[in-house]
Amino acid sequence: MGLLNLLVLKKVNEVQTAKAKEQLHSPPIPSFIIPGVAAQTLLAALMVHTFDIPTRHMLFCILYPTYLVMANHFRFGNNIIIRQRSNHHPSNLSVVMSKIFSGSDTSWFMCYMASATTVGVLLPLLTVVLAPTDVADAAISPLLVLWTQLTCETAAMLNPYVHRFIAFLVPLGFFVYRESLLVDWFLTSLASYETASANSDTSSQWYTFGLILSSVNLIFWTANLFVFTLLRWAPELLADDKCESPEIEWKMMVPHQVKPNGLKKKSSSVGGDEHGKKTVRAKAA
Repeated sequence: MGLLNLLVLKKVNEVQTAKAKEQLHSPPIPSFIIPGVAAQTLLAALMVHTFDIPTRHMLFCILYPTYLVMANHFRFGNNIIIRQRSNHHPSNLSVVMSKIFSGSDTSWFMCYMASATTVGVLLPLLTVVLAPTDVADAAISPLLVLWTQLTCETAAMLNPYVHRFIAFLVPLGFFVYRESLLVDWFLTSLASYETASANSDTSSQWYTFGLILSSVNLIFWTANLFVFTLLRWAPELLADDKCESPEIEWKMMVPHQVKPNGLKKKSSSVGGDEHGKKTVRAKAA
């Protein structure tokens, strides 16, 4: 009976250990991600249906997130290295995913994010709904690209299956792409303002508002890209403890993840070869 109890307890312990490892390596996705992404995608589809948006901008909003999904899976193994860390690791999954930015709880950062939401989303949304057609058309493309970025950030930033480098590429890629759109928005708004002023248009206040809004967006998001994103946020987010990645073997332009067992076998075979060579040399001597 003692031996039977020992075998039963050993089996139970193995099952519990397997479940614990599975829970550690396969954490649940935060509950807000799926409904949040669904709602944001629905609003983006409404924008595309309502307004005339150039095809190249819509293609970017589809192809770039698709590229990031594939890169996260094939290059970073869906964040497998970080997910495999034990709870005793100083930079375990909970620590890495706890904060997007170390200063996210500070008052200045909250004001900064509120300003970004107001300048980049709320006021442009008000513009495309209420302003004259030419003013609204100038603002819709930058708004759609930013909204798609926010949707991707909802899906990636606190997702344990998304590597931190991919989470960094989400805003970076959209910021870089939007720079040219912000310049076009400003130049179009300036031309519309000059035309409205010359014709003494009764709705010239909207053209003034559009010019001011495009100017503020151009300045704000350019500073956000080159100062906050690249100089302050990137070094912290891309630190080694947060951005460790699986070993990759490249075959031309295609990444293949190297399995740890394969490495061990390879190293052991190399050791065996060296041992065999030493044996042959000894016999020869």
